[in-house]
Amino acid sequence: MKPLGIIVNPKANRGGAAVIGEQVFEAFAKAGIAVINLSAGTALEAKKKAEELIRSQEISALVAVGGDGTTQLCAGIAIPNQIPLGIIPAGSGNDQARELKIDLTNIPAAVKNIVDSLGSPKRVDAMKVSVSGKEIWSMGSISGGFDALCATRANSLRWPKGPNSYIAALLLELPSFNAIEYHLDVDGEKRVIEAMLCGVANVKNFGGGMMISPNSDITDGELEVFILHKVSRARLLRIFPTVYKGKHLRFPEVEIFKAKSIKISNENYPVTCDGELVGNAPFSAEVHPGALRLLSR
Repeated sequence: MKPLGIIVNPKANRGGAAVIGEQVFEAFAKAGIAVINLSAGTALEAKKKAEELIRSQEISALVAVGGDGTTQLCAGIAIPNQIPLGIIPAGSGNDQARELKIDLTNIPAAVKNIVDSLGSPKRVDAMKVSVSGKEIWSMGSISGGFDALCATRANSLRWPKGPNSYIAALLLELPSFNAIEYHLDVDGEKRVIEAMLCGVANVKNFGGGMMISPNSDITDGELEVFILHKVSRARLLRIFPTVYKGKHLRFPEVEIFKAKSIKISNENYPVTCDGELVGNAPFSAEVHPGALRLLSR
């Protein structure tokens, strides 16, 4: 078998991914699996190295070692080039690894999950996102509005770390935030709503374990549009804690429905995809059933 190409994001989890990367290389060596380190100083350089080796047929699959942003980068390489992708969680959110029930703390187990799947990768849905003049492949989520502001603020905080950074960012952003007017085009049907947030999910979790779309299924050929309609700040603070267990669906201000193609416009608010700032609204997302071959049981 040809080697696996591994991309480690050394900046993920505030530098913690670099240490995890060393453990990953050791675990693959113990398993007798040849690997090539494709890590580089920038994401663009890593992408270029990976695509060169794919074209020369020197690697058989990719492995992303990092957070959801690293998985997004690698999905953008794997899907167009039709090679499998494995995920080693090493970021602060790890929502896509969580979706796949990959062990978030046991690196040898996460590596074994990939090794055991080399002969039989499974197909999952991905969404093709268009935003700010670029196209992105993602298996996660995308949104624009309050949650995007929170995610951007969370990424800039030096403390606290991990999922708690999102909670801190929410408390910092909330006092000055007002509801946004969104223009939606959902499978050709147009709507105008006033909401706190609106986005699209292919997986259940975002923001480091918030079960924003508890009924999402990465194999059903559909996406979920999630909306929190206009609420008071006090009401938002009441709803927010219930998101972690997917209990927010009981509130009438929360709306979630399935769709295949969605375009969302607002007043040029920032847009985050898989926890990464990717541009500004408007943005669109379209499901591509079975587009990604995953190395996961």
